[in-house]
Amino acid sequence: MTRKFCPALLMGLLASLFSQAMMAQTIVCVETNLDTFCMKLKEADAPMATGNFLRYVDNSAYTNTFINQSVRGSYMVGGMWQASLDATPVVTGGSVPNEFKLANAPYTVAMVTQNGQPDSATSGWRINVADNSAAFSKANSGAVFAEVIGDGKAVVDRLSKLSVYAINASFLNQAPMLQLDNQITADDVVQVKRIYRYAGTEADFDQYGLNFPPQPTSTIADVVCMDTNKGELCIKLYTDTPITVANFLSYVRSGAYDNTVIHRSVTNFVVQGGGFKFVNGAMVAIPTSPAIANESLHNNTRGTIAMAMTSAPNSATSQWFFNEVDNTTTLNNASTSTASSGAFSPFGEVIATQLSTLDSIAAVTPTDQTATLGSTFAAIPLIKTDTPFQTDDFITINRVFETQREIPISNVVKGPLDNIVAMTAYGYLYSSNYGARFPVRVGGRLYMIILNSHVYTPDEITLGLNADGVARFDVDTTRIIQLNENGRIAATYDGQLLTIPTVRIVDQVFANVVLKLVDPKILQFQLLPGYEQL
Repeated sequence: MTRKFCPALLMGLLASLFSQAMMAQTIVCVETNLDTFCMKLKEADAPMATGNFLRYVDNSAYTNTFINQSVRGSYMVGGMWQASLDATPVVTGGSVPNEFKLANAPYTVAMVTQNGQPDSATSGWRINVADNSAAFSKANSGAVFAEVIGDGKAVVDRLSKLSVYAINASFLNQAPMLQLDNQITADDVVQVKRIYRYAGTEADFDQYGLNFPPQPTSTIADVVCMDTNKGELCIKLYTDTPITVANFLSYVRSGAYDNTVIHRSVTNFVVQGGGFKFVNGAMVAIPTSPAIANESLHNNTRGTIAMAMTSAPNSATSQWFFNEVDNTTTLNNASTSTASSGAFSPFGEVIATQLSTLDSIAAVTPTDQTATLGSTFAAIPLIKTDTPFQTDDFITINRVFETQREIPISNVVKGPLDNIVAMTAYGYLYSSNYGARFPVRVGGRLYMIILNSHVYTPDEITLGLNADGVARFDVDTTRIIQLNENGRIAATYDGQLLTIPTVRIVDQVFANVVLKLVDPKILQFQLLPGYEQL
């Protein structure tokens, strides 16, 4: 449930954001081609170092870099070179002042500086595998700004024990190698695939590790189940084929499908039923309702159930069939079909955990029983053959009923909180002038911008420009950076509206935050009403 929020509250939260340091603990994870480890940042002890590091993280500067130096049992260095056998350095910005405060204890992470130049740190970082507090001082080490957490310590230990190989005397003189072969390639080194912000808190990490946010593996849904002598077969019905579903359910609810048989099976094609019962030694057709209109909206893929019909497109009554394989080409592709095209109409699908029952039914060999049962039964599957036939010779559907079952989730649909283009410690970089840094797509390209809370001058106050209580923000036009497109969640700008899908400000989350351009000369935006608190 959502609540409409007044601009004053959001403005107050923004003002709070822009006037105080970040409060939440930030966790970042380093994904290598061996394993992934995570670390929590020491923002209170090294705010400039953590801000500097996060700039490289958010700009994807560490993507496809590698660990270029390892002193076994002591430390490892990364963040300086691309994963290439050519000397391709990470593009760096300005250096940051040294905030040397914390000791280089085991599993801490420090900025790399040039020896004797304490304020020279840029992109490089060093992981202390051992206690290096005596070896590294302010004269030869940048600030400690992070600490490896959880199982990541074991990953770091594994990385630190790899063999070291000197490929050349410059940037690969102590590189840890995953393998040593006759021809060294970039795949042999320890690659840093990416460094990214962890989506949750330290408590989330302690509970879930890398599997946060926890994804549901199943859901409870309404289904129709067939109790057969080959096992249970449950079907999730589609919502966009209401005519076909209503027709099918009318037969289910009347009991018409109870004690029917699978009367047709074509190997590697379909399994068909819903038409006949075996009564007193003969096949008897079940009573049918009027034919229905065709709703051919879905493909006849494996596991779907569709209505059987004659050559006329609107002739389906009671009979249905399961697609044992992908019959999209054979039975018409819904993407090129219309309701009157004659394409067979799937109206549901077997839940994944019960496809084995469908396979078990399809595995029964079909036989030609036209001589004994009639021309309709030229491919009826028989479990066994008695003379005369008995009920248990056939694949029988004892009962068809509506119920609920647990359905595995294959494609989890993310909610709004999973796609936060967030402020402060959750995605936006806090800047020195109380701005918020975040990615935005403009004309198909991705940029990083800084949005500053607009500060009213005395003249503006005199003119009453702030009397309306509208929140306004300015873009820092001197610091717009184009980013490499990596599919990240981002804000969008269409020339008039800057739309931020989900914003987190400290511990409050807002959706559909839209700002309108009001002064194109200085790129000033005005916050529009209509956003929601989640």
